[in-house]
Amino acid sequence: MTAVEIFIEIVVRFGQILGAPLKQPDMFWILIPIYLNWVFTDYFQERKGTDFGNAITNGVVALWVGIDWIRQLIKTKTLGLTSAAEIGVSVFFMIYGLIIMVESAKAKKIAHYIGRIREVTYVAIVFTPIFYGVIQFDLITLGAILLFFPIFYGIGEAFDRFLPAPPGEEDSLGAAPDLGGGAMPELGSSAGMPSAGMEMPGMPSGGGGMPKF
Repeated sequence: MTAVEIFIEIVVRFGQILGAPLKQPDMFWILIPIYLNWVFTDYFQERKGTDFGNAITNGVVALWVGIDWIRQLIKTKTLGLTSAAEIGVSVFFMIYGLIIMVESAKAKKIAHYIGRIREVTYVAIVFTPIFYGVIQFDLITLGAILLFFPIFYGIGEAFDRFLPAPPGEEDSLGAAPDLGGGAMPELGSSAGMPSAGMEMPGMPSGGGGMPKF
């Protein structure tokens, strides 16, 4: 098999991964919320980065997806070497979600990097068809997952850069407050010190000395 043929198989396999819910509609129950959460969170919340609240939510998503994978394995497969490996991947993803939640609750900076919705979503999308028995996990599948991750990530970045900012994003950044609404009064103006041409009460004009009593 030539390199071109392998590349074509990898591309076709990734298309099969994305289209897998059409063969197994039960996957829609887990994937539709993941897709919707990814679109809205990436656009409205994570354009400028992931805060700790978003990261905790993304950790919950990873934890829930891992639980669903184990549920599906128990429902459809008997225990074997393959199932044990898949259970290991499921448990790892659950632990990953828990780590995101714990590190975010502690306000650790690492949560900004490991807790983004884009990475959590990609893992959930590409591995769910494997656990539902629609896609076989082999080197072609692994190659497709690895090859298309940077493409998936780059598309997300492109949408964030070129789509208009969501309503209210500029307002949320804040603006310098108006501390008085006007310029400082000039010296000699009516709002400030008296001008040279003004006379003080009781003082003669022309500098003619002290007033007489």
